[in-house]
Amino acid sequence: MRLILLFIFFLSFSRAYSAHKNPLSPNLSSVLQETKSIFYKLGTLSIKGFSGKGSVQIYSIIGNKISDVKVQDLLEFKLQIDLGKNNMYIIRVLSNSNIKTFKIIVD
Repeated sequence: MRLILLFIFFLSFSRAYSAHKNPLSPNLSSVLQETKSIFYKLGTLSIKGFSGKGSVQIYSIIGNKISDVKVQDLLEFKLQIDLGKNNMYIIRVLSNSNIKTFKIIVD
């Protein structure tokens, strides 16, 4: 009897929980999320999704600073830089008191 009551309780709880989740209404945080992207192709580092002043720092995977560039507008930033092939780099973008770090592999 106790097991049956426990089963009914959990069954009703799971149905009540699923009734509050509406798949048609998006989560507010996902709506406000901005897409930030970074990629390296043919000697050009491209950064999208940031805005305003900031800086772009490039480090080797062992932590050696390769470049530190101050930028007036990060909206569609492109940097001509020769990064060695078959290596991994850490790209750090600082903008409006916001820091975002990316890892890229140059092949």
